[in-house]
Amino acid sequence: MSPELEIFRRSPSDNPKCKTPVVFVHGAFTGAWCWNEHFLTWFADQGFETISFSLRGHGGSGGRELRSLASIDDYVEDLETVVDTLGQKPILIGHSMGGYIIQKYLEKHKATAAVLMASVPPEGLLASNTMMAMAQPDLYLQMFWLQAIGPHTLLRDRLGRAMLSPDIAEDEGMIYFGRLETESHRALMDMMGGNPVFLSQTDLPPMLAIGARNDEIIQSEVVNHTARRLGADCVLLDDIAHAMMLDAKWEKAATQIAEWLEKNVIEKQDSTSKKSAA
Repeated sequence: MSPELEIFRRSPSDNPKCKTPVVFVHGAFTGAWCWNEHFLTWFADQGFETISFSLRGHGGSGGRELRSLASIDDYVEDLETVVDTLGQKPILIGHSMGGYIIQKYLEKHKATAAVLMASVPPEGLLASNTMMAMAQPDLYLQMFWLQAIGPHTLLRDRLGRAMLSPDIAEDEGMIYFGRLETESHRALMDMMGGNPVFLSQTDLPPMLAIGARNDEIIQSEVVNHTARRLGADCVLLDDIAHAMMLDAKWEKAATQIAEWLEKNVIEKQDSTSKKSAA
């Protein structure tokens, strides 16, 4: 049974553009707040019903005392709890670990569409971590210390440059960094191969894999691989870093996602409605 979850909702101010609600799934070390800064309201303004939530032990959700023991399957259960309140198949948008949680969710459940933002690939973190360790050993070491001691001031400079582009206001970026928290050791082990994804392209909804071309954490090669593995469309963005929903050019990522949803969800829903009315 899931602990009580922190959940946020936004509704369109005008007539809804899309019949399907959008559920945002955050990544490791964060909470629902990462969506609430920009994406939750922006997508509501585009005509989507939007929901963000904090996984157990994160943000304002319960279960903090047992966070280090939470598994990826526990996080999938949290997503199931939120989706069950909707009464229909959602659009799922997940960032980094959140993308991995969505993939695990799709092993047993259906969705209208899924967007994986700088997502952990189906095989887990081994390939991306290896590339990071070889190309950016200083960043690899600081990611280790982030998990060991949390968002310490000594880690802000290098980790900050990996998470956010240099042109974001330093004070704002540091506020975001200070809100990071340690992740579940068990969930991280699950993503290192302990709980791999088993999906067949024939059973999947329309999917988009979107990444940052120069992301040092989930590299563009990994995003391309995820797209090929899952039969997803693929978009790589320039001038944006790993935390795409918080970066200075977050709206660039949001617009790409909204345009993809327009083509792959809204237009299909409109076409179906017209055929039903005929």
